[in-house]
Amino acid sequence: MNEIQRDRWENMVVSEVLSAMVADDVLRDALIFKGARVLNMHLGDDRQSLDVDSNFTAEFAVGHPDLETRRSWAEEHLARAVRNHFENQNPVRFRLENINVQKDPNIVPHPLGWDGLRATIRVADEKNAGVRGLPGIEIDIASPESLGEGAVISLPIDGHRMRGYTLERITGEKLRAFLTSLPAYRNKINSPVRAVRVKDLHDEARILRRCPISGEAFWKKAAEEFVLACKSRYVDCSGLETFQEDWIVTKDAYEKDPTLRGISFTEVDIALVEIIGLFEKFGTFPLNSLIPT
Repeated sequence: MNEIQRDRWENMVVSEVLSAMVADDVLRDALIFKGARVLNMHLGDDRQSLDVDSNFTAEFAVGHPDLETRRSWAEEHLARAVRNHFENQNPVRFRLENINVQKDPNIVPHPLGWDGLRATIRVADEKNAGVRGLPGIEIDIASPESLGEGAVISLPIDGHRMRGYTLERITGEKLRAFLTSLPAYRNKINSPVRAVRVKDLHDEARILRRCPISGEAFWKKAAEEFVLACKSRYVDCSGLETFQEDWIVTKDAYEKDPTLRGISFTEVDIALVEIIGLFEKFGTFPLNSLIPT
């Protein structure tokens, strides 16, 4: 199995696992889905994505306040849902080998207690019985966040409905996510350096292609979700200058990323200037949050 075949196989299995999660009543009630797959659904894009990202709902978190309780709950219910989904297929092709759910980050706890979970699911495939070292499938489940009234929408998938982020919420959250990877924020929360999240800027340019800046109603809601997302994680932002911290480093990382195709860094730069300029018009900035002591 070469790299292309491996990626296609992994994408197929990720789709099966997501279907299993959405078909399960217990998981469907506890999770809100987001990330690349939900974004692609909004944009009508069939591009491959190996990500399954989700958040626990605030209601679930109240009933399960301890992270270890959430971890064991997720491991139990993910295993049941995936196993049932595979066993109900006709013909049966996949078999759940094992599932392991760990805190994320697993080694060093988040300095503000925002640890999420990462599930690694290993699957056996009857059609690739002789292939060794098939990749594990990873599912991320983050802690709950503050959401606006228009942040969640019901989306159809394989005959079921799942709760997913609206495009406005994804737009605002991706801007926030990029800021959390920059040095100023990492210093603020005393957290280790991480790779600059250039893919979030790439996705912002994709969104702008679909939702022109002239559609101010959309971008107004996106700005509101951006504010909520930033406040949930104590992210400060004074405007464009905050986004452009170490901009040369961001440019270099973007242009070296082989997965970011079809959108140049020049387009990303222009898109960010347009979006943040409109947010300034809305009075979004400055955003300043003090970390509770």
